[in-house]
Amino acid sequence: MYGWRGRIGVIVSPPNTVVECEFAQMAPEGVSVHAARLGRPEGAEGALSEDVVLQTNADLPRAASSLAELRLDVVVFAHTAGSMLGGVKYDENLISLMESKVGCPAVTTASAVVAALKTAGVRRLALLTPYPQEMTVKEADFLQQTVPSLEVVSQRSLGTATGLAIGDLMPQVAYREAQKLDTSAADALFLSGTNWRTIEVISAMEADLGLPVFTANQVTMWAAMGKLEVAAKPGFGSLLG
Repeated sequence: MYGWRGRIGVIVSPPNTVVECEFAQMAPEGVSVHAARLGRPEGAEGALSEDVVLQTNADLPRAASSLAELRLDVVVFAHTAGSMLGGVKYDENLISLMESKVGCPAVTTASAVVAALKTAGVRRLALLTPYPQEMTVKEADFLQQTVPSLEVVSQRSLGTATGLAIGDLMPQVAYREAQKLDTSAADALFLSGTNWRTIEVISAMEADLGLPVFTANQVTMWAAMGKLEVAAKPGFGSLLG
């Protein structure tokens, strides 16, 4: 039986091509990953923006319900912006909705990164995203409001136009762009975006920058492993061991 140690359901945005692949690489032996994808409401197509993201989230109840028969042990909404842009209460409501639809504990990427930063005791964060600048600013505000005493000391946006284009970025882009960000005053670096391919370069980034590196899919998998009470698979940064 696949998932004899635990089954993870993962809900992703329509253009996401990275989450399923990175989760499969990070899943320990005996842990299976089962995906559902949000649909776009009519009129919500177009360039990456807060409005498009939040309109697409309207399909979350259907996507969550599609996983209900799988006897999952945890369900995750793997979408950083989708779980942060509406604010703290909005994110809490997403978790409650998934738990009621699927019948198991739920995690969002927003709740996962908050938990990871608190656990690591991060107080000064460098933030790198593939999003437009206005979305990055909103993420920085969310994290500073949610993590006690946290200050985002530097931030940088790549301004990638669409979600699909983010998924086409090679992991070396994340490494090179991190080198351009001022991390001298930071305790840690967070790379936002579950559709940004990053896990192959986390260890190299940590070694060369000299600080912990958290990424959207890495922290989401770490939080899911916590719900399963299964040890995370090492090799994807210091957070996972």
